[in-house]
Amino acid sequence: MPPECEEIEDYGVPEKISWIDGRIKEHLRFTSPTTYCGRRAMVNKLWCQGIIRKWFHKTDESPHPRLFTEPSCQRHVATWYLFYRWLIFMAWVAIVVCSIFEFGSYTPTDPPYAKWPIYLTNWDLVLGLCQALLGGFLVSKRWKLQKAMNFDPSALTLETIDKLYWFLFVVTTNTAIVVTITYWCAIYNPAIHFMDPQNVMVHMCNSILMVLDFCIAGIPFRLRNFWWCFLIVFSYILFSVVYYLCGGLDKNGEPYIYKILDWKKPIQASVVCVGEIVFVTITHSVLCLLEHIKIRLYLKIDEKMEKSYVTEQQSCSKTQTQTHVV
Repeated sequence: MPPECEEIEDYGVPEKISWIDGRIKEHLRFTSPTTYCGRRAMVNKLWCQGIIRKWFHKTDESPHPRLFTEPSCQRHVATWYLFYRWLIFMAWVAIVVCSIFEFGSYTPTDPPYAKWPIYLTNWDLVLGLCQALLGGFLVSKRWKLQKAMNFDPSALTLETIDKLYWFLFVVTTNTAIVVTITYWCAIYNPAIHFMDPQNVMVHMCNSILMVLDFCIAGIPFRLRNFWWCFLIVFSYILFSVVYYLCGGLDKNGEPYIYKILDWKKPIQASVVCVGEIVFVTITHSVLCLLEHIKIRLYLKIDEKMEKSYVTEQQSCSKTQTQTHVV
């Protein structure tokens, strides 16, 4: 028998087995429902700590830069996607211009742009315009780089402009949806407001553009980044308080920006602010869930496309083989 196959006698093995068996019996004898509850509580605590570390760990792996320049359905920048990004930017430009000068409004104010900066809707339009401009710039840069023969997209590095675009895209998507739902559910009053083209463009097209971009672009959404949207909400709340204390008026001459955010009624205004914060958190969580579903859907489509491509190649090769045989 070779040396490596020789049997090694260990006279302590039976004692070890009996010791392990005794420990198991002792555990089964003295385990009670209370112990199980304690263990379950400990497991839940460790699970929650793991989730917290996963969300807020400072050394978390950053997303790859190629996600900010590629559509979800492709791993390169096609010409159609380049045109799409700049069309989105032009749409945002049109919305901002119509909003500032109130083109399409049935009751334009004079001058139309005097109170424009005080509304949260217009803050969202500025964010949308900035993120669309950065998106068009990054995609154009990537489109030029990939023309080189030795271009490797995996070698791209995450730069400050990529992080800024990521922040603006996530914040704009969340804010646009929250602004649209809040306006039509809590602010819009048919006796005061009109369903004119300018109102529809400002309070609906912003969300439509961002939802469309959310479905096509590959920008990642992460649950632990919900505080990004809080920065915009807290900034606007602080601005509204300062504006009220300075005696600011809305475009109709009322001593508030929005009726639901009237700081003459601090309790009502505070409840509205807390409600908006909760609404922003829920919206961001839903977007993260939808982003996960979107990734799974595109992966399944890619798998089907690859299988169909392989089947097509196999059928073509069989046809060629039969032709050669004949």
